[in-house]
Formats: sequence, structure tokens, C-alpha cells
Amino acid sequence: MARTVKRQTESRSENRPVALLFGLGYSAKALLPQLQSAGYDIIATVRSQEKADRLSNKTGVKVIAFTGHVDRDLKKTITSANIILSSVPPADDGTDQVISAIPNIAKLAANCEWTGYLSATSVYGDRQGKWAFEDELLYPATKRGKNRIMAELAWLESGLPVHVFRLSGIYGPNILGQARNAFSRIRSGQVRSVIKPGHIVNRIHVNDIASAVMASIDKPDAGQVYNISDGNPAPPQDVLDFAADLIGEPRPPHIDFTEAELTPMARSFYLETKRIDNSRAKKDLDWKPQHTSYRDGLCDIYRKANFGPEAFLLAGHVIVSDADLEAVRRELPGHKKATIGEPGCLRFNVFQDLKDKYKFHVFEAFKSEADFRTHKKRMQGTDWVKASANVERFYTVSKA
Repeated sequence: MARTVKRQTESRSENRPVALLFGLGYSAKALLPQLQSAGYDIIATVRSQEKADRLSNKTGVKVIAFTGHVDRDLKKTITSANIILSSVPPADDGTDQVISAIPNIAKLAANCEWTGYLSATSVYGDRQGKWAFEDELLYPATKRGKNRIMAELAWLESGLPVHVFRLSGIYGPNILGQARNAFSRIRSGQVRSVIKPGHIVNRIHVNDIASAVMASIDKPDAGQVYNISDGNPAPPQDVLDFAADLIGEPRPPHIDFTEAELTPMARSFYLETKRIDNSRAKKDLDWKPQHTSYRDGLCDIYRKANFGPEAFLLAGHVIVSDADLEAVRRELPGHKKATIGEPGCLRFNVFQDLKDKYKFHVFEAFKSEADFRTHKKRMQGTDWVKASANVERFYTVSKA
């Protein structure tokens, strides 16, 4: 029978559970606040002493250097760990860098009740746009996919109570000086949208990875594999275009895949396309991603970074009928001016699509949801409301 890992939230004591994180990368950093809130003492590893010292100061947790040598301090840490999570990628030859350095890790980790390994959906290979499920045979098309399979097996055969998380493409906000999202790339002016018809990409917000891991710790099921994805794959150019519109920058140029100059690594990402099913994690772990699409996630990142956690953001587009198009165009300038003049308005931008005259992109930000409600109340009975009464609205809302 599965056991729930015991947590304690009392003041610091010798009885607090210990979490050992092999690798303190982007996903592990996002997990720190949740583990701390749950009462864990955290010990994490990095590749150098310099980085260990720097991250210890930044995070407030114990960070130690692990370069493949298992010293007395690391052995003691493994022995004391109640949970172990590895986000260390496999070596170039496919061997797992933790298991190969510590082949007797299960014997050392006598107190470990839960172990997790962060893998990747590259293990599935090409599914030609079809859905990929955890119990299917794996046909990786790339070396990195094959290496991930070898690393998964190493952990599953280690003798520890291992749970494997196959992660989609990770994105998220700035965490301890590290960010993964399209905004900085777009602002650099160097990014290009490579267009390959039918190609889609799966994504997951880094905070949703952390919540999935915590859900598994609460409901352990050793040997289980989970797909961690938002469940809404999309073409990569759609993501870049939306991110550019959101921050008010020009959309990246679109380049056909057959003409694009790509590195072998970059080109390999276009060799396979699939949809990642996340129903097992939702059903078995009672988990649901907070950010169910790239729109939700990017809006949340942008809102908090630019306007603060209490702000209200609406982003999306409307479709105007031919019969209403002239009235909408006529009333839009006055509507913009009146809205921007409201004390609670932080941003208001509506513009017509360059390729579809019936499509208008909408981006609104207010200091709070209450200010947005005041805005809606002010509009009642205006000529703009009358002109736009029949438009079709497709909005994403991000709020406190």
C-alpha cells in the first residue's frame, strides 16, 4: 500500500523531513517554495562549489557541490533524505549521472519514502500529431530521447520508490535570475518563427511541474510514470506571435522550415510532433495545471512582472461582422481615449489584424479587478457598447 510522505510544518527541529534535490536547475528552483512551505529541510546539489556558494546565499537552503564524487557529507545527506528528486540530465552516452556515480543509492537511502526523476516527452518520438500516452511503446527519433529512456530505466531499476515525470517544453517567469519564456528573445529582435505545416509543440509552466511533484509526494505510487503537460499543444509560431503582441513588440518574421538555417539541435526539434496526454496525472494525482495553455501562462508572467500581483489583465481578440465593422472602427478611437483616461487603467491597446480586417487584437490591464469592474460600469450605455454588442470575444483573463 502506498504511504504518504510525512510532512511537518512546526518550527525547525531535528524531526523535520529532508528533501534531497540532485540538480538545482530551473524546475527544481520552482519547487523550493512549495517544499519549504510543506516543512522540508532542503539540500540541493550543483556542479561546482562556486555555484553552490552563490545559490546557498540566494535560496537560503543548503547547496552542495556534486561532480561525481561521493564524499562523506553526500552519503550522510542521502541517508537522511525522506524524499529524493533528480533533474540531472543524462550524460552524452545515455548513462544517468547520479545512478552511475552512486550505484548503491538505494542501500544508502534507507529512509527514502519517495523518489522522483524529471524526464522528457522526447522519449515518445514522432507520433505524427497523435496523442501520446504513458503506457505506449517508445520510439524516440533523437539521441536525447534515447538517452532519456536509458536514464529512466536506471532510476526505475535503482531499487528506490521512483516516480517518473515526462515533462513537455518548460517555460515560466524569472526565478532566482533564471527565466524561460519568449519575451526576452522577442525583445532581442533575433528570434525567427520557423514554419513547418502541422508541427505542434507541447508546453508546461514551471510552477505546474512543481505542483505535480508535490501532488505525487502526497499520493505516492512507486514505479508510476506521468506526462506533465498543459494538454493544449500549439504551433510554435502562434506562441511567439501572441507573446510579441502581448508585450507590444513586432511579431518575429516567419521563415519556411525548408529554408531556415538551423543548428542540428534546433532542427531535431522539428523531426517529431505529438500531443501529450495528461489525463493520468489529473486522475491519479488530483492535479490540474493552473496554466492550461500558453496564453494563460504568458499572460500571468507578463501581468506579474509588469503590473504586479494584484493587477487584472485581459488579452485576446474579437471578431467583428461585416455589418458592424464601420461602426466599430468609428467608435474605437473614442473608446480608447476614455479608457486610457481612467485612473485604474494601466494599459489599453486594441488594433486591427494586418491579414484579417474583421479581427481586432485586445490587450487591457488595470490596477485591480475592481478597477476593471469600474471600467465595465463606465462603458454601460456608451456608443462603443452599442457598436460592439455583436462581436465575438476570445479572451484570456489573468488576475490575482
